[in-house]
Amino acid sequence: MPRGNLYGFPVIGRTGLAHSMLSWARCTIWCRESGAKMIAPVWFTPRIGPYLRGELDKRAYHRLFRPAGDLAGMKRAWLLATARTVDVHEGRPTPGMAAHGRPLVVRFFNALADNEKKSFDQVVGYEALLRERLEAMTRPRFRPQPHAGPFIAIHVRAGDFSAADDAAILGGRNNVRLPVDWYADRLRALRAAIGETVPAVLFSDGRDEELRPILAEPGVRRIRGRQSVTDLLDIGRGSAVISSGSGFSLWGAFLGGAPRLCHPAQMIVRAYSDSAMEVESAFGGSLPEPFVDRVRARIAAGIC
Repeated sequence: MPRGNLYGFPVIGRTGLAHSMLSWARCTIWCRESGAKMIAPVWFTPRIGPYLRGELDKRAYHRLFRPAGDLAGMKRAWLLATARTVDVHEGRPTPGMAAHGRPLVVRFFNALADNEKKSFDQVVGYEALLRERLEAMTRPRFRPQPHAGPFIAIHVRAGDFSAADDAAILGGRNNVRLPVDWYADRLRALRAAIGETVPAVLFSDGRDEELRPILAEPGVRRIRGRQSVTDLLDIGRGSAVISSGSGFSLWGAFLGGAPRLCHPAQMIVRAYSDSAMEVESAFGGSLPEPFVDRVRARIAAGIC
């Protein structure tokens, strides 16, 4: 039940969509469990970086979302201007928090560095709720359409990610480009373990020439020219996700409950309590049978 004058508000910041998600997710869960009313995030933030870097995604997130039942407009403006506030950066709000008299807004923030490592554990197990809410607030024209059948999702992050040597990647440095040959090799390994050439869908902001080793594999098609939230929701429909070392891959797989195959030292955090749902796998290595079983189960269920 809603609790009087108690509200939750996620502060999005100026980062990319995946980095922005965690404050929204934590706030969504807390409002659902505490009975507080949710204030819709403010997605409009002018960003010039994507234009200066020539990125495909200009990060105009205010075009993608609607309040979907959360407080917005003048009511939001009035509350944010007049209410008492409590700021929550990494932990959880104090249990049993209540507002008496003047409204109280609990504001959830993202960390600038190691955001997922600090707070992602707070959302594990809530993927169904979060996907339901994200789909509800995504404008219908930006929701992905179902695929014709099961597929393996491959997410290759390029864009503003820089290249790194093997030592840096294996040392756990995140948000860098992973070897493109690794994705192609893991696709071959996963198909061999499953025993069939499951179609693959490539999601990437890279150029075709950079992605050639993947595109040369049979049954691979590339998704192009869509908004970031469309890809984020679509990645999780895969029977498995061959993941970049980015928060976008993490969130995409998590929101869809999809098994995630990661490069060594690039898992970032665990998204599931079931350890068989996520593995780190090196070039040329075999895949654990429990992981392959989870992928087979997704294929058998026809999730797409």
